[in-house]
Amino acid sequence: MKRKHTMWAGMCALGASLALYTACDFADELLQVDNPEEIMIQRLDDFALLDVQVAGVVGMFKTAYDSPIILFGQMHTDEILHAVNWEGTARQGQRILHWDEGESDAVFEQTSRALRQGHNLADQIKLWDAMGDSLELDPGELDEDLATVLVYTGYSVVAMAEAMCQTVVSPDPDEPSGTVMSNADNFDLAEGYLTEALALATAAGLSDLANLARTGLARAHLGQGEWSDAAMYANAVTAGFESWLEYLDQDNGRNPLQSGSYGGNFYLGINPLFTGVHPSFDGTGFAFEDNDIIDPQTDPRIQHWPYDRTGHNALTPLYKILQGLRFGDYADMTIAPQSAACPNCTPDTDADGYGWNVEDIAETDLPLLSHYDTDILLADYVEAQHHYWEAQSMQNLDEAGVLAFVNARRAVGNQAPVAFAGQALRTELRNQRGRDLFMGGFRAGDLRRWTNFDAGNGPFAGSYFPTGTHPVAQWGEYGAWTCFPIPRSEYEGNQNLTAPADPSVPPGV
Repeated sequence: MKRKHTMWAGMCALGASLALYTACDFADELLQVDNPEEIMIQRLDDFALLDVQVAGVVGMFKTAYDSPIILFGQMHTDEILHAVNWEGTARQGQRILHWDEGESDAVFEQTSRALRQGHNLADQIKLWDAMGDSLELDPGELDEDLATVLVYTGYSVVAMAEAMCQTVVSPDPDEPSGTVMSNADNFDLAEGYLTEALALATAAGLSDLANLARTGLARAHLGQGEWSDAAMYANAVTAGFESWLEYLDQDNGRNPLQSGSYGGNFYLGINPLFTGVHPSFDGTGFAFEDNDIIDPQTDPRIQHWPYDRTGHNALTPLYKILQGLRFGDYADMTIAPQSAACPNCTPDTDADGYGWNVEDIAETDLPLLSHYDTDILLADYVEAQHHYWEAQSMQNLDEAGVLAFVNARRAVGNQAPVAFAGQALRTELRNQRGRDLFMGGFRAGDLRRWTNFDAGNGPFAGSYFPTGTHPVAQWGEYGAWTCFPIPRSEYEGNQNLTAPADPSVPPGV
């Protein structure tokens, strides 16, 4: 019977007890778990706890992916604005990501913990598998558990590679490595885990796990610019495939993105001036801080409140984000009412004539970005198709197929078909990717990849990352950072590393 691996109370304790990938000291965290006797460290090789430990690997990956990657990992891109008032995090919105401040700690430590926990458990499962007779195991009985652990371990490294400029991987926590790894090194590492997971899942007939591994492999090879390999894995993903990260409205199970969306102290939003992501960028021309932004919102994949509000820092005007395709309560509805210009928009049901009643948006038809129990789409067929057609485009192959895919995705967004070719078609393919994958944890990796392999064609004076003056003038000019540096915690805990003398200089990527 297929197991459902869901995080519940106690998983944080298990995760902390296994989190030894970086040289950091997590003793304080271990002393603060709710029930430290539930899973003792010396019992982590207890076969009876296998289900709990596999669920812990999935849970630790979620901890790394939802908040550090989706939330903090995209703040320096054009996908969102934020109003977090913490000084280091505020600077991240300006593309300033120093090693001694901000969210580098969270991004690196959480992805490293997920990697270490998964790697350790995979090794332990292989030992149990080798003891099959003594444990009364049938041949292949542990294949699903091992494939699950390996695939989430691989995804942890993919997330790390896309977010970090450089990393340190220390197989022995007592002897931390002094070797600095690039994002290309990390993509190579991820491919190893995912390839092994794919082989196991395919042999065992585990189609969902196999598709999850293939989508991850396509994503990793795309990050390397290995277009033919990316296309091969993406093209093998089965139509209709979806893999969700699941959340519960209870302790240790809640979606952490909820706090960025709700309440007067919210801190996530969108800025209509940014290009490449938002449906209003098609020439509708409304200005930042406009209110009653109704008619431009014709693409159900990216919707926001029609008026702006300030949140956590009481300074940055934000349009609260509604759920897109990657979120479990996606409504496939528009703020813009049905009209001759948009016959597939949602019919007007509000007496004021402006489309949806704004006061009803958050709680009824069009929910904000995340409730506590909103699931997040980790991987699916649409994503795999984006990987495939980007790989084809970068090889200058099957332009007719790229155009057909672009127009199919434009139809989802109530956009008219186009007849683009060449670079204009590639740009529109990327625009559709940004809409389909909005707030799914992809944007920073996408912008870095396009910068690496198609420099000079970005929407910001040739750059893919925002440049010039920040939309909130008080923040000044954007910086030059595109990724997170190795954080202070690693430099302080790893005697084999030397911290950069000038934290303001981005490291080589």
